[in-house]
Amino acid sequence: MPLESALDFNSYVDTTTGHGVSGFFIEVQSALWDSRLRLIDTWYDIDSGDSYPINLIIDQEYFAIGGGTVDVDGFQPRAIIKSSDAPHISQGDRLLVNAITTNKGNTLVPQTFFTIQTVEPDNTGLISLVLEEE
Repeated sequence: MPLESALDFNSYVDTTTGHGVSGFFIEVQSALWDSRLRLIDTWYDIDSGDSYPINLIIDQEYFAIGGGTVDVDGFQPRAIIKSSDAPHISQGDRLLVNAITTNKGNTLVPQTFFTIQTVEPDNTGLISLVLEEE
């Protein structure tokens, strides 16, 4: 029996009581290559070009880029989503993260488009995405 259930994951990405923000997942149409199975996609079930609303947790992880004598500071945008929300997610797909605002309507972070660089499933029901801002 898993330690966490699907209801736990729902509460994590909830936009009112959890850490979630709203956005849209956009499948980018590409060749008939299934990145999940590393095979030609003969079922035509992925990369349909669909877009649909999704809740996600967005983060800007800090990392140091090794330099000659001094490291350079950098940030890598990441997102965490439920695997059931985007079962056919693959590298090259896009995310639109809606603007993050305060309770009074002031914009903290504007609406942003990201391209998915890496898909990292954790095999428990969540997927971590390495993103690149467009």
